[in-house]
Amino acid sequence: MGKLQSTPAVFYCCKINMENKFDLAIYNRLKSGKYIALELKSTSEHLRRWIAIYQPKEKPIDKNIPKSIYTVLEFELNVNKVDEYFGDEDMLNQKRFYANSEEELISILNSLNIDIGKFTYPWKCDYPL
Repeated sequence: MGKLQSTPAVFYCCKINMENKFDLAIYNRLKSGKYIALELKSTSEHLRRWIAIYQPKEKPIDKNIPKSIYTVLEFELNVNKVDEYFGDEDMLNQKRFYANSEEELISILNSLNIDIGKFTYPWKCDYPL
C-alpha cells in the first residue's frame, strides 16, 4: 500500500502554466461568487492601485460589455479618496478584462504580470469597493 502524501492547500488552476496558483481558500472564495483582490504598486506616491476578480451576477446592461464568467478590474485611486465615498470618475487608469474560462483568466493575469498566488481577501489589502 502506498504512502499518503500531504499536499499544500493550493489549487493549480490551469494546464497553461502550472506555476500560476491560487491559494485554495482564495480560489474557493472566487468560485463561490465572491471577489478577490490584490494591491499592486501604484504609478505615483499619491495613488493606490488594486486589481480584483469577480463573477458578474447579472448580464451587463451596456451592450459594449461582453457577458463573461470572470471580470478583472484594475484601477488606481487617490489616497485621499480611499476612506471616502467615491464614484467611477474617481477611479484612475481603470481597465477591465473579461474571461470565459479559468484558462482565459490566467492568460489575462499572466499578460499583466500578476502574481496569482498573492490574491487575497479584499479586506486584507484595503480594497475599497
